[in-house]
Amino acid sequence: MTQLSDEELASIAHDFYLSKLNIAEISEKYDLSRYIITKALEDAEQRGIVKIQITQGIKRNQVLEREFQKRFGLKEAFILQSYEDKDENNEIVVKFAAKEIEMYLQKTHVAGISWGATMRGVINDFNEKNFDNLYLIQLLGHPINSNRRKNPLTQEAAEKLHAHSLTLPGPLYVVNPKIIPALKHEPYFKVIENCYHNLDLLFTGLGTIQSFDVNQFLDENYGPRLFQNIPKDDIAGMILGRPYDINGKFFEGFEQHICGISMEDIMATPIRFCIVRNRFKSDALLGALRSGVITHLVTNDDIANRVLQNSY
Repeated sequence: MTQLSDEELASIAHDFYLSKLNIAEISEKYDLSRYIITKALEDAEQRGIVKIQITQGIKRNQVLEREFQKRFGLKEAFILQSYEDKDENNEIVVKFAAKEIEMYLQKTHVAGISWGATMRGVINDFNEKNFDNLYLIQLLGHPINSNRRKNPLTQEAAEKLHAHSLTLPGPLYVVNPKIIPALKHEPYFKVIENCYHNLDLLFTGLGTIQSFDVNQFLDENYGPRLFQNIPKDDIAGMILGRPYDINGKFFEGFEQHICGISMEDIMATPIRFCIVRNRFKSDALLGALRSGVITHLVTNDDIANRVLQNSY
């Protein structure tokens, strides 16, 4: 019987699996019997030359999706099936969000990006694209000490998607509320604010007061002033730098300390993606949903069920 080398097995496997030639065509090409070609494909798999991987499609909970759309007025809800492995759940949510947002970005001219580990995960899972008509805008100033990376997330995303980026060189918060009105007279800020006025889409994660507290610089230098009239126990979560309660009400007086997009421009953006992958953020998600900020949600059914349980 004809003994084929690994190189010959690889060539036959390439023709069958990648070039999509059938057994008869490959048999004729190599002047070998169909039996030998079939056996060659089996040998290629056994020798590890060919590795077949079947990827299970991501399952969605359509019942919960309809419930969330109805209850919270969402344009779209993507609620994925949870698995026992917590890391797998996190990864699935981030990967799905990246794929979905990529599809939306194909038809987008100006998109905004916030900060956070979830956003970094989404951007890392973007595929290389050529979106040369897309402008990615940094929505908020820098949360001091939030990461050691050199580039803002907008630049990282722009490099991945071959798009344009516009960063906001400033802090996330200012103690003196007079600074923001003064900044708005600066030419650069006028350019970026014009982008905020014309956003087609934005995507963000959710924060908690605990994530603020563990940032020592923010907690010591900004916390006492920003939260002096806000009981921290009343804060359900934070979105785009802003704290809110479990009923979705944003705390008065906080907006003047935000360096970045205004609440008015946030709510005027037609597509507002929120990605939530952590179970402990169910209260944060409930409050954010009640606030009306979110139009498109990506999460899993474990988190979604917790939200519903807490909403009654």
